[in-house]
Amino acid sequence: MSYTTADPGPPALRLASTGTLTYGLSVGEVLGVSTLNGARLIAGRAGLERIVQRLNVMEVPDILSWVKPNELLLTTGYPLRNTPQSLDNLVSDLDERGLAALAIKLGRYLDSLPAEMIAQADRRGFPLILLPNDVGFDDILNQVLTDILNRQASVLARTEEVHRALVQIVLCGGGLQEVVDEVATLLDVAVVVVDGEQRVLAGAGPDEHVQAMRAFDAGRHAACGRGGCGIIGAHGTGDHLVVPVMAGGFDHGRIIAFSPGGTLRGSDLGILERAATVAALVVTKQQAVAAVESKYRADFLRDILAGRAGDDDRVIAHCAGFGWDLDRPVMVVVAELDGR
Repeated sequence: MSYTTADPGPPALRLASTGTLTYGLSVGEVLGVSTLNGARLIAGRAGLERIVQRLNVMEVPDILSWVKPNELLLTTGYPLRNTPQSLDNLVSDLDERGLAALAIKLGRYLDSLPAEMIAQADRRGFPLILLPNDVGFDDILNQVLTDILNRQASVLARTEEVHRALVQIVLCGGGLQEVVDEVATLLDVAVVVVDGEQRVLAGAGPDEHVQAMRAFDAGRHAACGRGGCGIIGAHGTGDHLVVPVMAGGFDHGRIIAFSPGGTLRGSDLGILERAATVAALVVTKQQAVAAVESKYRADFLRDILAGRAGDDDRVIAHCAGFGWDLDRPVMVVVAELDGR
């Protein structure tokens, strides 16, 4: 049986469109930790981007009752030493339960893995990892879990830093345009904010990328839930990351990031969620200001009709303050409500 050395280089994270910020390491990144220097990838190379959030050790044959999604399962094969035929279905059972990978030590309880098990892992893109015999499970558990926690802390720190920066922009008088400018710079992507009618309210990034987002299938991100849409990848069109802009129970639109090169990472979802929160503050502030201005305009019109607005010069000056151009051709309409 021939084995290939795993490529330790960390692949780009890709998350399902759950709208949940997912912490963890990809299987490819796990293979790059120092305690797994001698580990070898047996099968399932297509699954190196699967996310590892936790680890588990297989101590009993009926492990399926105890596993959870996104786990890296470690085993010496001891629970299966008397029933090697169970290995044929183990890959499919673990894959269907959402596990990230299976890492196994051979030699003591199992000499080799069935060819069908390896073939099935390749078909499913489920990584099978051969562990070196000189590494203890405790060392693997300690280092991988430490790296996962460090990654989580790093993502949270960066997300919080971005949130403070975006809030500061708004506190200094910035609007949607300044917010998307900052996010586009931080993520090195194009960003737009659209309203509920898919009209672009603000955009940042190369013009061709902003235009590409205008053509992005509105139905796909219009249906996003409150939690977000996560990364939506389409062959040949790059990655779109979509998060709803919600405030006060109202859906004000979407904030969308676009990377033509597919460079968006799962951790970027947290940043876009913070940007969506700040965008919601800007939108609600604009709506509040617009409501007050509308009331002032209505009151002013009533004062004019009632003869309380002052002389002509004062009325003209007040109109200019509202942005009304009285020099253009205007028409007066008198209407009567139908009392029926």
